[in-house]
Amino acid sequence: MATIGSIKAERFAEVGRKREIILDCAAEIASSGGYDAVKMRNVADAAGIAVGTLYRVFPSKSHVLVAVLTREFERIGNERDWGDTAGSSRLRVTRLNTRLLEECHTRPALTEAVTRAFVFADGSASAEVDRAEAVIEQLIGRAIAGGEPNPSHHRLAGIVSNIWLASLIAWVRHGVSAGDVSIRLERSIALIFGGEE
Repeated sequence: MATIGSIKAERFAEVGRKREIILDCAAEIASSGGYDAVKMRNVADAAGIAVGTLYRVFPSKSHVLVAVLTREFERIGNERDWGDTAGSSRLRVTRLNTRLLEECHTRPALTEAVTRAFVFADGSASAEVDRAEAVIEQLIGRAIAGGEPNPSHHRLAGIVSNIWLASLIAWVRHGVSAGDVSIRLERSIALIFGGEE
């Protein structure tokens, strides 16, 4: 006989599975068509759910695309322990930066879509935006610290993540080349971490 706790756990797991399917579908649509291709009805159809169900999980396009961005950061973070790499803070952050840029170059339409969603998200999506910021800041903080970041590492990570976002916005909205973005980020990292080798 099922208990109330087991029923709740089962429902929670089902919502989690549904959420992942939605994110998979949204990412696939964005990867092929960019921001404008992501329509809530298209995402719901691809996920095999009703549009109303989609809106209960993600109230807007910005919500779903910022959640995709967060999941991408988490995926890259789980590829390896970015804080457990030999070398200086500068070298670890440069390696992480290279990996993040590689992902952007590999899937430019997805990068454009999630960046636009992040920038255009209104106050109703603030929790999703805050979560994305926290995930990338923690990832960069681990690279800076070479392990678990302290408050000082988090402050530096906040600066680096803000530069990262500004560079992505320049790429998406102002036609700055991917090469220019890479150069800007490398210069910023060099300035922040000085002559560390």
